[in-house]
Amino acid sequence: MLSPVPKRPCSRLSLRARGGLNPPPPAPAPPETRTGARGADSRSGRLPCRLSRRHRRAAPAPREGAAPALDPDPDPAPAPGEGAAPALDPDPDPAPAPGEGAAPAPAPGEGADPDSAPGEGAAPAPAPGEGAAPAPAPAPGEGADPDSAPGEGAAPAPAPGEGADPDSAPGEGAAPAPAPGEGADPDSAPGEGAAPAPAPGEGAGPGKGRPPVPYYLSNFLLVMEAVLASEDKELFNEDDNYWLGTFQKLSATGQKLYVRLFQRKLNWLKVTKLNYPDIGLDLTPTIKELSLAGLLLTESDLCNVSEALNLLSAPELKLMARSFHLRSQGQRAEILESLLHLAKQQSIFSCNQKPSSPGLAILNRVKKMVGNCVKVAAPARAVFSRLLLLFNLTDYTDEEEAACAGQNQLSTVLMVNMGHVTFPSYTVLREKKIFQHRDDLLRYNEAVQSLAEVITAMTSGFWSDALQICKTAKEKWSQLENSDIRFHQQLPVYLRRFTTGWVYTRIRTYGVEILQRLHMYEEAVEELQSLLEQSIYCPNSRGHWWNRLSLNLHQHLKQTDQAIHCLRKGLDDDCVHMSHRLALYQRAVRIRDSPSCKKWCHLLQNLPIVRVQDVPHVTIKGRSCPGMGNALFLMENTSEGPSLGQGEPCDTIICSVEEVSLAYYRQQGFDQGIHGEGTTFLTLFGLLFWDIIFQSGIPDVFRNPYQSCPLDLYTDCFYQQRRECIESRVNFLQNASKETLCTLIADVWNGHRDINATLVNWEIFSSLQQTQSLVSCLGGPFLSGICRILAKDLRNGRAGLPDLVVWNSHSCQYKLAEVKGPSDQLSHKQMVWLDQLQRLEADVEVCHVNAVGARSHQLS
Repeated sequence: MLSPVPKRPCSRLSLRARGGLNPPPPAPAPPETRTGARGADSRSGRLPCRLSRRHRRAAPAPREGAAPALDPDPDPAPAPGEGAAPALDPDPDPAPAPGEGAAPAPAPGEGADPDSAPGEGAAPAPAPGEGAAPAPAPAPGEGADPDSAPGEGAAPAPAPGEGADPDSAPGEGAAPAPAPGEGADPDSAPGEGAAPAPAPGEGAGPGKGRPPVPYYLSNFLLVMEAVLASEDKELFNEDDNYWLGTFQKLSATGQKLYVRLFQRKLNWLKVTKLNYPDIGLDLTPTIKELSLAGLLLTESDLCNVSEALNLLSAPELKLMARSFHLRSQGQRAEILESLLHLAKQQSIFSCNQKPSSPGLAILNRVKKMVGNCVKVAAPARAVFSRLLLLFNLTDYTDEEEAACAGQNQLSTVLMVNMGHVTFPSYTVLREKKIFQHRDDLLRYNEAVQSLAEVITAMTSGFWSDALQICKTAKEKWSQLENSDIRFHQQLPVYLRRFTTGWVYTRIRTYGVEILQRLHMYEEAVEELQSLLEQSIYCPNSRGHWWNRLSLNLHQHLKQTDQAIHCLRKGLDDDCVHMSHRLALYQRAVRIRDSPSCKKWCHLLQNLPIVRVQDVPHVTIKGRSCPGMGNALFLMENTSEGPSLGQGEPCDTIICSVEEVSLAYYRQQGFDQGIHGEGTTFLTLFGLLFWDIIFQSGIPDVFRNPYQSCPLDLYTDCFYQQRRECIESRVNFLQNASKETLCTLIADVWNGHRDINATLVNWEIFSSLQQTQSLVSCLGGPFLSGICRILAKDLRNGRAGLPDLVVWNSHSCQYKLAEVKGPSDQLSHKQMVWLDQLQRLEADVEVCHVNAVGARSHQLS
């Protein structure tokens, strides 16, 4: 599922009207010098390194009954000015209509640090004129599967005059419609897209050429080809290759149906609910073919009563309960529980499991009610899931992606092909192997699945189940061989997070939270001590571990002496970030100053001092919204609002605490303002360091064509591997004039507008002019200082930045404000950032908003 990257709240206080820019597209580089993977080269067998920004049509499929190859049709000659045509793309699309652009969509969690929240970049779309193709219309008769799993690409709207298939569902992209003047191939299957247009001078006759491959099968074949053409093919044994070969030997309709079912959740499905007009109206022969090949299970393989009952609708479930004289009223879960309880009972006529037992009777009754049903066979599905894992490994650490076997990779390819997503240009350079052998890959895959199960159980509140999964993970973590650990230790930290040990360490960290939730503090302390004994996996979490360990020892177990010993060791740990060091030091000071802990004061002598300077504070008043506590406020609306029912003007609006603060700073003379928190400065950093972030020649930071940031972005390696370039840029910014800064911002903005980059939120600023206005006010010395801090430790530096940036575009004065509502307090990360910003001579303050009664009409 290619879900949009969550945007930071962005409240603007601007005198300019919001409007987008339409910059001219950058001049394309020569084919041999353009880097940045956008597609796959089917002829060379290399990993795909370039995908066209234009939507590409699918290649023709093999004739019915023939064993299709991975490249069903040779590529045509490249268009003038373009490089070699990508694999599985027999015919380029026409140029987009003027002014048409693709809707923004983000890359799925790429580059997100595995120990923290996803990146904050916005999901851009190709700028108008950059080669983004207009959204294709679904061909007549083809629609999306109504039961498709989440994560499949959204289907474009049908072209004028074309009706969407009434049985199609949203969520899947449709095959492209014929270009103007093109006719649909009369030999194509119902619902498929039109055949590629004949070359000039050729006649389009029936039967000429083969029917095109649908987009979903084309993308699936692209993934297979890319992985099997790389060094990762060594991670598949003979059994795996058997399933890959079995798929390739299927008929065209067999391949289509299997990919459709593979992209859905792993559940039993009623055949009567399968509706794929592009494959065929009668799917029985195709289902039989997949069943004989071992890729599909049928109703004869359905033996689990719980899985069978899940096939029933609510009315069918109630009918089933009544037939067994059970209560049929109530929620679905209650009826299911009663039926499952009955199924576990032994027959009163026999002690053995016979057909007369309640369980078998329920199972047979269900099969009779649902009729034919199918389910994708697990062995083959696991092989194809590992293919997707290896194709885009950076996405696979997403727990939601793990739960759906990695099908989101296919959606990413689809969105790129449709022109809805454009990734930056970079060079894919692989040197190190992440997985030593097939068993290593299998263990990693199993660990990722366990991580998804833990998070699901915690979200659902099943703490005991989650704890059991964590205990199993701890056992497997302890069984890691020394050779595996030594191999993982040799990997750079940004590749080490794709190892089994790293994932199990994350699971154990969740286990600590579960133990604390269950008030099992002694077990939580033992787990934390075990995690801190190693330093190979998740080193950035050590500050959090030390903090939780000292808290549990001091507050819950009342072992003050051990808590002090823990605090001293944490303060001496080089892997602990400044914000966690500050938290540890403040806890030590509280223990030292506590009257009940005087006998431990001698243990707290000569502690390393960690202090931050306070910043100015200002307090304003806001009218609280009745019934909303202190979460929302009421504010006078300065603009003319709509009329109420009696014709009275609506002069009061509901707003957040940040919007109240923006109104206050507007009264102070700041005509521009943005509520972006860290997104504002991360975007400026991404624009000023774009070429350094996507620098070529650094091995293993770009390993696939679908990355919106290098893999080392949130590690110390980012600065270490680019130290010279970063320091050169920082020194350049230090002495840069306002005009130079504006030119640098404009070059990147116009050259890369709407390209999907993790750090850059293209929507945070209303226009290029607003961005240049802010940069001019901040100045080179301040920008160089904050960029150096972010470059050295972006993982910890991306959180804690001030909420508001306000400035006067005429006087070039600015202010950074951290907003705090009633009863809110500064976090340790915010304290550290405020101190660092004050050292950079920035005008920074904390704005406290106190709530007053809603009857008050005065805003102080």
